[in-house]
Amino acid sequence: MASKADSPKAVVAGEPRRPWALNTPPPFPAAAMRVISLLHSNDQIGIKTVVQCIESDPVFAAEVLRVANSALFGGSQKTGSVQKAILILGLDFVKALAITVGMRVYVKSSLQVPVLRSCWTHNLATGVLTEDLAGACLVSSSEAYTAGLLHDIGRIGLMACYPVEYGNILSVSAERSFDLLQTERDLFDIDHCQAGAWLAGTWGLPPDIVLAAMHHHEAPTMHKLSIPNLVALGCRLADCLGFTVVGSSDPWTFEDVRNCLPEQARNNHLLLDIDTLRERVIARIETIA
Repeated sequence: MASKADSPKAVVAGEPRRPWALNTPPPFPAAAMRVISLLHSNDQIGIKTVVQCIESDPVFAAEVLRVANSALFGGSQKTGSVQKAILILGLDFVKALAITVGMRVYVKSSLQVPVLRSCWTHNLATGVLTEDLAGACLVSSSEAYTAGLLHDIGRIGLMACYPVEYGNILSVSAERSFDLLQTERDLFDIDHCQAGAWLAGTWGLPPDIVLAAMHHHEAPTMHKLSIPNLVALGCRLADCLGFTVVGSSDPWTFEDVRNCLPEQARNNHLLLDIDTLRERVIARIETIA
C-alpha cells in the first residue's frame, strides 16, 4: 500500500493528481469505453460504427448477444447478429450494457467475496431504479441507468485496488455501525464519494455522473428532478428493497422515497407496490448481471 505521506487528496483539494489509494486500479475495458464514448458524443452515430466497435472485442460481443437473446428481450427470436441485437436492445440500452459489462470485468476478482458482491448488486439495482424513477418523472432516462450504476464507482475503484481491505471495512462497519465514509477516509485518505468523483472526471464521464458519484449520500431534495438527485433516491430505494451494502442508521422507507417525487410520479404503476418493484429489479439484474 502506498504511503499516506504521499497522498495528494486530489478530490478534496481540487488537484488533478491521482489519489494514492487509486494508484493501481485495473484499466477499464477499452471496448466498453469506446462504445460509451461513441454513444455519449454529440455526433450522429450510425449502428454500423457501434457494431464494428462491439465486434472488435469477442467477449463484449458475446455479452451483447447473450442479453439480446434473454427472455426479457429476445424471447423466442434468437439472433447471432450483433447488428440485430442492437436493433432489439436499442442504442441507449447498448450504452448501459457497455458500462455494465465493463464494470463487471473491472471488479471480476472481487465478486467472489459475498460482501463485495453485495456492492455490485446494489449498483445494478440503483441503476435500474434510477432509470425507473426518471421515466416516472418524465425525465430523459438515457443517462439515468448509467448514472445510477456508476454512483458507487469510487467504492468499485477501492474494491478493485484493495478487495481484502475494503471487504474488511464493509464487514466491520456493518457489524459495529461505524460511519463508513469516515472509516474510508481514516484508512484511504479519501471516501468512496470523493474517489468516485475523481474517477468519473478522469474517465471524462458526463457532469451529472460526476455529481451523482460525489453527492449520492447527501439527503435528496424534495421534487428535484435532476439526474444526481434521482440517483440519490434510487440508491435509497435500492436499500429499501433489500439491495443494501451497509445499513444506514436512519434508513429511508419506500414511502419516504415516493414522497420526494412529484404526485404524478408517485402514481406511476411501477412505484405503487414495493414487492412488484422488487421482483422487476431482480428480473433485470438476473438478465444483465
